[in-house]
Amino acid sequence: MSISDALDDLKEVLKKSIYGRSSGGSDLASMLFGVDLNKDAKPETGFVEPVPGSVVYCDLAFHAAEHSGIYIGNGQIVALERDGSIVARAPTEFIKGTPALSIYVSCCGNRAVGSEEAAERARSKIGTRRNYNVMYDNCHHFSFGCLSGNFESHIVMLRQLKVASQIVLHADSWRKWNFRK
Repeated sequence: MSISDALDDLKEVLKKSIYGRSSGGSDLASMLFGVDLNKDAKPETGFVEPVPGSVVYCDLAFHAAEHSGIYIGNGQIVALERDGSIVARAPTEFIKGTPALSIYVSCCGNRAVGSEEAAERARSKIGTRRNYNVMYDNCHHFSFGCLSGNFESHIVMLRQLKVASQIVLHADSWRKWNFRK
């Protein structure tokens, strides 16, 4: 996978997004809704409840590694596991066995954002398997597939998934989910 391949995948997402249909790549995204493809949205303070199709993630190694998935409603997150299985889990199970304390949710301002299409794609994959590979077919790759419909992309890093979330969901921040209340 090259950077060029990953950028091509992001351009395809932009072309399919509502604001990207007319032309122009990242300049159009920046002009229309302030997406900076070189900016990585940071976690914000405050809690939110995810909505179906929200992208969610947790830190696994102090921002060196993360685990992501798609919230589908009813307290369930769909994610690709290390054994290649695609499962729906409660948030406590999503972070079980990791050092994670928080789950972050895609937001626009202080409001959770999601896509019913992404939630439906995630639901349709529950019980299936992929050939998991930490470098080429991981949880971020799966989450991007749910978000974009392209499960054969080169998107494999959380930063790339966050950029896609900016484009597709207009996510400009990531807020904690208070799932332990």
